[in-house]
Amino acid sequence: MPTAVKAGQADRTSSLVKQGLQLILQGRYEEALEVEDKAIGLSPRDPNAHSYRGSALFQLGRINEALACYDKVVRLVPNAAVAHYNRANALQRLGRHQDALLSLKTSLKLQPSYTDALSLTGTVLQTMGSTEAALQSYDAALKINPQAADAHYNKGLALLTKGEFRDAWDHYEWRLRWDVTIRDGQSRSIDPIAPDWDGTPIEKPVLVVPEQGLGDQIFFAGMLADLQAVVPGSTVCLEPRLIPLFQRSFDRLKFSSPYDIDSEQRKKDGTFGAQIHIGSLGRFFRSDSTGLNKVITPYLKPDAYKTSQLRERLKQSGRMVCGVSWRSKNAKLGADKSITLRDLSPLFSIDGIDFVDLQYGDTSDERENLRQIHGVHVQHLNDIDNTNDIDSLASLISACDIVVTISNVTAHIAAALGKPTLIMLPSASSLFWYWHRDRTDSPWYPTARLIRQTNKSTWTDVIEVARRSLLGFSQTKLL
Repeated sequence: MPTAVKAGQADRTSSLVKQGLQLILQGRYEEALEVEDKAIGLSPRDPNAHSYRGSALFQLGRINEALACYDKVVRLVPNAAVAHYNRANALQRLGRHQDALLSLKTSLKLQPSYTDALSLTGTVLQTMGSTEAALQSYDAALKINPQAADAHYNKGLALLTKGEFRDAWDHYEWRLRWDVTIRDGQSRSIDPIAPDWDGTPIEKPVLVVPEQGLGDQIFFAGMLADLQAVVPGSTVCLEPRLIPLFQRSFDRLKFSSPYDIDSEQRKKDGTFGAQIHIGSLGRFFRSDSTGLNKVITPYLKPDAYKTSQLRERLKQSGRMVCGVSWRSKNAKLGADKSITLRDLSPLFSIDGIDFVDLQYGDTSDERENLRQIHGVHVQHLNDIDNTNDIDSLASLISACDIVVTISNVTAHIAAALGKPTLIMLPSASSLFWYWHRDRTDSPWYPTARLIRQTNKSTWTDVIEVARRSLLGFSQTKLL
């Protein structure tokens, strides 16, 4: 009888573990966590239950808890290469890069042809600034498996970071095949309606498919002027909040929410001659230095009347106006990119400047705290919804003389408007490829100055450089 109970218990555990895995694949991480907890309750030493529990926690952003699960799996099955790989993935997210490399070394010792581990090794090395070593790791993975989507994609990011665009874009295309980037929103959010566009003029309009976040869509919009010159009348699908601003800025294109595209009907009607993801436009328009020379800013146009009204309100004192933004809501990297409003106090000590709140989300507590402790008032316009009314936010930004911000949506809008913009960037571990490395200017945003974090644990030096830059700008502005 006891043996039968144990067998039944094992079957029940196996069923729960598989159920949890399916929930993870469906993106239902909280439910998966509950199911794997039940499995562990039945069989506390089941390595798969602990592993999938770690995966659910990882996806929920609870990385320290995920690492504890992976540590448990390593103790249970120390010769499992995947256990050491998962542990390395969590360590990488926690910024413990050297520890991640040690776990990856163990994983590859156990399974030398483990392409995922080779690709992750490249990612860790790239994060640490060792781009050439990272590329060698990606190439090693691709030599074993030429179809390894993660290795292709990450190699593309490394090459883009280096500015080697000609080879980079083809590798970058593999983001559309890798399940990780698909879950992150770099997916075919609209079912294929027409063939992939090859970059040449065609008679019917092109459908541009949205992907990635709000800031990324603004960034890639720098290539829409090139698109409308080649295939005017094309339709660009966007995050709905961007449509009014973009429609004004690109008058030879049409804009739509992806939710308003009837895929089956458009396919049946043959409305579009081709389609392309917005992140894929670089293959045709920014493949070399010639393409980069075509970058034109400003490429976004705010509402002129609204901008004029806002500027009149902000300039009543006659002082210079500086817009500030300090937080990112990026699910994975937002915490590393963000600072607090109080961190910006050195800026507020500069005489002759009025500061205005450009931060999306509720900032009332931070502004009141700053006023009470430091006596600093950062103006907030209650009739402008910085989160949902992007068109009005663009006008508010345009009404400022200069913007100081971290890497977030505000940075992209300000720079795309051609506004002088001081962008405070995090260390390499949280840096998007288009900010590149080791330069203070941006080939994508000519009016932006990039101020880079040199120590991941502090923003003090970054804010001091921003303060001196803002002071210099104010003195020049007053001459």
